[in-house]
Amino acid sequence: MAKSKKRKPQQQQKPKAAPVEASAEATVSEEAKEQSVSVATASVATPAKKTEKPKATPKAKAAPVVTKKRSRFMFFVDAFNELRKAHWPTRKETMRLSVLVFAVCVAVGAILGGLDFLFTKLMGLVLFGG
Repeated sequence: MAKSKKRKPQQQQKPKAAPVEASAEATVSEEAKEQSVSVATASVATPAKKTEKPKATPKAKAAPVVTKKRSRFMFFVDAFNELRKAHWPTRKETMRLSVLVFAVCVAVGAILGGLDFLFTKLMGLVLFGG
């Protein structure tokens, strides 16, 4: 097994040499690489120092909170106030929704009544031979 080499924060790696195409471009790119390397290595993170937290001092027990008992009458006052906040439908909405509920009840009742009648006749034929 080969040992992994760890780089120390103080050491700087030298940039790899790029093939030189033109002398002016090579000089500019080398200067840019040196600047980027120096900036990258200059901001090496150092471990943060741990500060010791002061030990918690035992707290004194808090005095019990004494609340005044509300009167029974306040329940009705609160209920009345909540009813005032509610959204109440108009007379027209109430009539329309009431008719809708009545129609749905009649339809479901007719369907269930028809199924009951059908199953009663079917069971009469099967059990009593009709």
